[in-house]
Amino acid sequence: MAADPASTPLPSQVTPAQLIGEISRLVRELPPCAHCGQGARATFPSGQPLVPAAREPFDDLPVQDALELVDDDERWLWRLVDEAERVAAAAPAGPDPAQVALVEQRYQEAYEAEHKVALRIQATVTALARPSSWLRPGHRTALARHLRDDRAAAVLAAIQRGRFEEMRTRLRTVAARRADYLRTHHDTLSAGRNAREELTRILDDLIDAYARMPQPPAWFKFGLDFPPAPGTRREWLQQARRTMVERRRAALNRVPL
Repeated sequence: MAADPASTPLPSQVTPAQLIGEISRLVRELPPCAHCGQGARATFPSGQPLVPAAREPFDDLPVQDALELVDDDERWLWRLVDEAERVAAAAPAGPDPAQVALVEQRYQEAYEAEHKVALRIQATVTALARPSSWLRPGHRTALARHLRDDRAAAVLAAIQRGRFEEMRTRLRTVAARRADYLRTHHDTLSAGRNAREELTRILDDLIDAYARMPQPPAWFKFGLDFPPAPGTRREWLQQARRTMVERRRAALNRVPL
């Protein structure tokens, strides 16, 4: 029997739920597929989800390498290294060693030049103080002229020595400020050095473990060109250590599977 037109809702009166229900009814009434013979009511085996879960485990996924895991002891060593690096980065900058050596050399030269002039002045004054100097007027006149020149040279030498002394004092102050900072944080820096040495031993053990594998992972074999060419083992080991540091630091924030 035909539906009563008065009871049929107008398009403006159709709710979203009614629209979805109507679409579902039409889908169920579709004829079977001409190719596969399945209709819209094709069912799936009981318990089989239509879409896999986002974190559903699959048997064909490789198991995470145990060597890639970072235990709590190693995490603590990395924290010590990071703290030491942070403290070292915040240390006041020290003077340039080459500049320090140059200023020290220039100061020593200026000091010796001033000292020589002072000795000449003292010798000349002593000679002029002798009564016999009056018996040789020409010689006394020459001594007086040398004394006048040496006293002028002494002023210049003192100015030069003072300049280099001021520069040396300023550089020593900068060096002392850095030394005080490093002395204050000695324990943190020392712990970082010890932790870095222990981590180097751990990295070397890991490199050795990967090298002994019958089939090393691709990143080790191809990324590091293992085995190293003859005569390049030292350079290869340094590169392997740098790569291991990057991988271990990346693994610090990785949650074990």
